Amino acid sequence: MNKKDREKCIQILETISDDMRSDAEAFDGLPFTGRTVGGYFGNQGAAISEIAHIVKGMLRKESDS
Repeated sequence: MNKKDREKCIQILETISDDMRSDAEAFDGLPFTGRTVGGYFGNQGAAISEIAHIVKGMLRKESDS
């Protein structure tokens, strides 16, 4: 993986980390309802999807080397 791609992945992962921290704070103390749980799970799903996309790209580039 070249330096530019590596830096892009690091930036995305840092953004995901910051977003997850903010989400945890935003949802803290809210009532346990379908709306809040669904929102929280939706945010987590999006983060997991992006991390999977990054890992998949890294593995593909590694196998091309």
